[in-house]
Amino acid sequence: MNYKLYLIIPIILLLVSVGVLLNQYNQTGEWFERSIDLKGGTLITVKVSSAVDVPDLKSVLSAKFGSIQIRELSGITGQSLLINAEADVDIDDLLSEISSYGIDVLEYSAQQIGATLGETFWVQAQTGIIVALVFMALIVFFIFRTAVPSMAVISAVIFDAIITLALMQVFDIPLSLASLAAILMIIGYSVDTDILLTTRLLKGTGPLRERVVTTLKTSLTMSFTSIGALTILIIFGIAEVLTEIATVLLIGLIIDILITWLMNATILRWYMERKGIS
Repeated sequence: MNYKLYLIIPIILLLVSVGVLLNQYNQTGEWFERSIDLKGGTLITVKVSSAVDVPDLKSVLSAKFGSIQIRELSGITGQSLLINAEADVDIDDLLSEISSYGIDVLEYSAQQIGATLGETFWVQAQTGIIVALVFMALIVFFIFRTAVPSMAVISAVIFDAIITLALMQVFDIPLSLASLAAILMIIGYSVDTDILLTTRLLKGTGPLRERVVTTLKTSLTMSFTSIGALTILIIFGIAEVLTEIATVLLIGLIIDILITWLMNATILRWYMERKGIS
């Protein structure tokens, strides 16, 4: 089998992800859903005693309170509902409506952020991501000083970020300050694994196949150790913020494994063959 065909899988993942983001934009006018951290609004966390029919509850609440987004979290510590509503919603009325629906509200917490403050956070978040990507690209080019390996690393990071953002929409995870921190961590992790791969293949000694296998073992050990820890964190559901960060990181790490070894490794092998590097 021609190893270059492995590139098809990352390309398909990217195209599907772009399609998901385009669909989100056509439906909402935004590329991805933002939490109240980044657009303003009210977030109510409600701890409940049993499972809830989320679509039906959303329909009931939306009819009375306007735009409502509901996400259900479950773990060893219990089940909770994350309810995003407009900034001016009456929290007591909304909780009363939830109780009338037949849901036993064990406890709740509420957070309100004004639209202006939310937009300010969003502008700062975009600036932070752009600065991080620019500095990452400059450092990668400084380290390798060769176009193809450098672009392979940068492309892998971009693929990881876009695909992760698309999967967040699929799993109904809004972009918040917490998930944004996870995205930045994914960018850093992706750069780390791709630089490890690139350095060992280009500058390592021994047969190419042996270098690939050794790097693969090291990379997968790192990734699966992190995946195991994140999975445990999600199962226990200790805190909403930790669960959100862990979920986004878990998605990103799985995608990074595919992109690193199906795209970056393939590009590097092709580059080394073209340059006669053994």
